[in-house]
Amino acid sequence: MLSKGRNMKKVLLTTTALVMTAGFAAAEVSMSGKVQTAMSAKGTDDMQMNTHIDLNVAVSATMDNGVTMSTSVGYDAGTEADYNDDFTVDPAEAGWATGAPEVAIGYEGFTITAQPDGVDNLYDGDLASVAGDVGIAGSVGGVNFSFVSDMEATDADGDERVGATSYSISYSAGDITASYAATSDDGTGVAANADDAAGAAASVISLSYKMGDATITAKSDNEGAADSTNSIGVSYTMGAITVGYTAAGDNGANMGDDYDMSLGYTAGPLSATFSTNEASRTRIVAEYDLGGATAFFSASNSDGTADDFQAIGVNFNF
Repeated sequence: MLSKGRNMKKVLLTTTALVMTAGFAAAEVSMSGKVQTAMSAKGTDDMQMNTHIDLNVAVSATMDNGVTMSTSVGYDAGTEADYNDDFTVDPAEAGWATGAPEVAIGYEGFTITAQPDGVDNLYDGDLASVAGDVGIAGSVGGVNFSFVSDMEATDADGDERVGATSYSISYSAGDITASYAATSDDGTGVAANADDAAGAAASVISLSYKMGDATITAKSDNEGAADSTNSIGVSYTMGAITVGYTAAGDNGANMGDDYDMSLGYTAGPLSATFSTNEASRTRIVAEYDLGGATAFFSASNSDGTADDFQAIGVNFNF
């Protein structure tokens, strides 16, 4: 009888523990990343070896009430050949990221994102100096919207200043897509004068229209403290070949003085692009899908040799 009593207590304790933990969401942990081995050269330098790993660990959970939460942490090591974006060699990383992680909370199609000085400004994601702390995004009636706020802004002297806010809105109807993004601070205030409360406001509106195999785009960007620019472009796909041309001008004048022209080719595992612009900068990027890995070749040439770049290597994604 004593043995049965002890076994019954174990069953009751186990059952109680299961009931107590049933209301808690089980976290899901996943890993992804990229490994690169490449040879690259910048300017007149000799070819050098680059090895790089980018490892991301993501944690997510769904609560019983439908609320989702997720965050991630990253590990980087080595130098990477940035062969299809900045066309340069990214500097060596320092291991595990130690900054505050980005946390996303989602519910009923709306997402709140929080990270101190880490939420992209919606006018231009490159404006790191006026990045936000918290953002919200969602969709209502087919209209997608986002809002980002910088809650703890300081100037170059460490004094508090007005934080930047930015927002974006977009809508698609059939073959037409329209979007608008704006910010209260284009990042020029702190750079130009440490005592400035904020830079200039900036906004950009974009339109695109798909007409069969062709896509026409138009954009007007007031660029805040800089000169406004307008641009219009067209791309056309003919089987495996895609051609594109975009012309731009300051303040609506001199349209075509600035231009970008591209030619792309895709056939099976092979893809390649060639591009040039008004500054005689030419770039070529070729990639071949090896099934889980990608072999690549890249070259960028300008009038001067300082910005020339070449790279050849393999990316392994996991």
